[in-house]
Amino acid sequence: MKLAEIEDRLAQIDVAAGQDLIYELLAAYGTPQSSITKLRTGTYNKSGAEDTVLWKKKVWDVFVPAADDDQLLTTLDRAQANNDIGRLKPRFYIARNERRLAAVDSRLGQTLDIALTDLPRHAAFFMPWAGAEKVRAETASYVDTKVAQQMAKLYDEILAVNPELPATDDGRRNLNHFFTRLLFCFFAEDTGVFPDGIFTTALNNLTATDGSDTADFLDQLFTLLDTPKDDRGNVPSHFEPFDYVNGSLFSDRIAAPTFSRRARNIVVDCGTLDWSSINPDIFGSMIQAVVSTDDRANLGMHYTSVENILKVLNPLFLDDLEERFHDAVDSVRKLEDLLDHLGDIRVFDPACGSGNFLIVAYKRLRSLEHRLLERLTEIDSFKAALFAESKISLANFYGIEIDDFAHDIAQLSLWFAKHQMNVEYDELFGIERRLIPLTESGTIHCANATRVDWTEVCEPTAATFVCGNPPYVGSSMQTASQKGDMAAYFGTPRYPKNLDYIGLWFLKAADWLQGSARVGFVSTNSICQGTHVAMLWERMLEKDVSIAFAHTSFLWSNEAKGNAGVTCVVVGLSALRGEALLIDDGTARTVPNINPYLVPSPDNTIVVSRSQANERPKMTRGSMASDGGHLLLSEAQYLATIHQVPATAEFLLPYIGAKELLYADTRYCLWIEDEQRELAARAELLAERIRLVGAFRSRSQAATTRDYGKDHRFRQPQYKDAPCIAVPRHSSERREFVPMALYPAGTVISDANFAVYGAEPWLLASLQSLMHMAWVRSVSGGLENRIRYANTLCYNTFPFPDLDDWHRSELSERALDILAARERWPDRSLAELYDPDKMPANVRAAHEANDAFVDSLYRKKPFSSDADRMELLLAMYRELITAQDKKG
Repeated sequence: MKLAEIEDRLAQIDVAAGQDLIYELLAAYGTPQSSITKLRTGTYNKSGAEDTVLWKKKVWDVFVPAADDDQLLTTLDRAQANNDIGRLKPRFYIARNERRLAAVDSRLGQTLDIALTDLPRHAAFFMPWAGAEKVRAETASYVDTKVAQQMAKLYDEILAVNPELPATDDGRRNLNHFFTRLLFCFFAEDTGVFPDGIFTTALNNLTATDGSDTADFLDQLFTLLDTPKDDRGNVPSHFEPFDYVNGSLFSDRIAAPTFSRRARNIVVDCGTLDWSSINPDIFGSMIQAVVSTDDRANLGMHYTSVENILKVLNPLFLDDLEERFHDAVDSVRKLEDLLDHLGDIRVFDPACGSGNFLIVAYKRLRSLEHRLLERLTEIDSFKAALFAESKISLANFYGIEIDDFAHDIAQLSLWFAKHQMNVEYDELFGIERRLIPLTESGTIHCANATRVDWTEVCEPTAATFVCGNPPYVGSSMQTASQKGDMAAYFGTPRYPKNLDYIGLWFLKAADWLQGSARVGFVSTNSICQGTHVAMLWERMLEKDVSIAFAHTSFLWSNEAKGNAGVTCVVVGLSALRGEALLIDDGTARTVPNINPYLVPSPDNTIVVSRSQANERPKMTRGSMASDGGHLLLSEAQYLATIHQVPATAEFLLPYIGAKELLYADTRYCLWIEDEQRELAARAELLAERIRLVGAFRSRSQAATTRDYGKDHRFRQPQYKDAPCIAVPRHSSERREFVPMALYPAGTVISDANFAVYGAEPWLLASLQSLMHMAWVRSVSGGLENRIRYANTLCYNTFPFPDLDDWHRSELSERALDILAARERWPDRSLAELYDPDKMPANVRAAHEANDAFVDSLYRKKPFSSDADRMELLLAMYRELITAQDKKG
């Protein structure tokens, strides 16, 4: 069931039903009446207490007629502590009186405390009853951003003192590696890896304040950290407390850069910050503050927040592990089997950046391992297998990263994550696990992921999961190197040139997938819209890959400096066919299939069509002037021209570009047919404009414009002397509808719009409907976040219902109602009228009436959402394509 349908049902139930309210609630979420009858009669009800329901794995509910509102929460606490109730594992605990309802979701730990009249607004809380699991939204709290700011200051100061370093690849690489060593030392001295404060104290006390010997001190220390204590010989006493680190971090003999007084002071200031609770997830943000902005833009990297990472990792494998833990919680054998399984899991990020996905995955797995060991201890203290080492090895975390600094940070961050989880283990079980000497590390490759064979980095096993946030780089923004990557993958320079760079990660993932391994990527939603669906997904489907789960469009958010403003999706891939998980608007539901438009429907790719399906007028792009502006007139120029030479009015027509359509601007244009040129040129004002058009076109780089030869005409004329509908090519994603308008004959529509000449009002009603907008939002391409309408993709392919004369007449009435509602606001532009925050009530009412009628033309049962509409439209589209195929 859909959330909107449940909200409607909840709004209709009798909240004063007392004890019977629980049965009405369950019915509202689609519970069969036969099951509710068995619950009422005691077959399912295992409680035995008066006014109480206990349904195994479903709900514990109690109605307390005279309860104080505050007492409801106390009642819930007691119920959750009751072993007899807990043994039946109810998903929801509910306590209520005649006014309020308090509830707990035992699986997610979420609580609800509301007035009964507010139930419809909180319908999502009980969605698991309807088979749609709620999605956990988790965010990270980070250490003070001073850490990143101070490191950025230090980086800039080091560059100022050593300007030659970034001039060569080796110099830049050595500088970046030096910074990873500093980061390790700051972290180590605040977290118990080194003695407390030892690094900053030694640097502050043993080096000159002018920075002259800081580099020498660091060179000595870093060499020592790579030397086992038994091999050190005689070392200064101040270096003796530093333990051997190992692990390649200090193995290369890279000289520290020259320090100034200010650079040394910044290092000391960094050391005085509290690094003990730093989350390694912040390192991606730190890179944005430290590494060159140009480098980041070229690599197309975006820092991914923990919340967005979990939108991938939860459905990819973490939710399944939580379910297994929940089912195994009372079985030693199942818990031990799950513990062994955790040791087999491998996580692979082929665009790992600074390792955020790998870090979060590692910490979540270690956290689950700790909970599992705690439970084993509770069941049988003799079974408390407190292993000397965790089952979860850093070596099982694989990555590919093209930037060497990000590669080093990923390795470093995984070590930090391991230490933090070791500390948590110590706090839980009282057993210390030392981080150093480093005995393992993540399997991170510094390479171009589009050019390497992923199976050579990480083989696809049953317990291998690929995840990440590959770079989003549109075709127009790709560098020569990235275009070379595209050509190399396709094996030809004639690859699909408009394909987003991220498409290579999806294609390579499809090549890599085998067996039960799975993939989950964050991506811009453009890969599931417009021509990208045909370019990318037809190839993906040919590789026999299906979408295992998907998170529909959400606005990007993160904690990084320069928060990326894009609309994203999450897409999960599998080589196995089966039911899929669709996550939409905070709820998850299982569906038979998810297609490339992220709609629960069979696989479809809607392709550009040059002809119209069904019977409808042709939509063309408007007329393109290519005139240097000389064929166009402002309202003032128009009035001045016809005042000076009245006869010129014959050649001046209203001109509708995007601004004129959306913002009610007024412009005119010269429209001179070939046989009228000589007559028009008799007017000196028009003759001068024609001459300037010819001069402008003669300088054009495009031969077709330069040689056009008709300096009195638009370069691409599409105008017809007939009524027309104008459709803007681009529209804000905030609008419920792409604003369209009906214009009388004698109006020239510019190429910033599409035009349907000879259109009748019924067509406007069809195009201004939620039905058409559901299609447009799914199949159109996007420009940044805006909707990019296309006649060949949005209009020609749109499945119209069968219409007779009565249907067209009724649609025309509704179109005229919409136009009349707009006319009541003559001082407002279409952009203002269709701003969702400002749309007048009468305009909205006219649209709602139109939507209800248009929806009824497709089916009698009302639609609950745009996804519901798309399911039907895609089925109709398949029928159209099948019919066309039969006709050849």
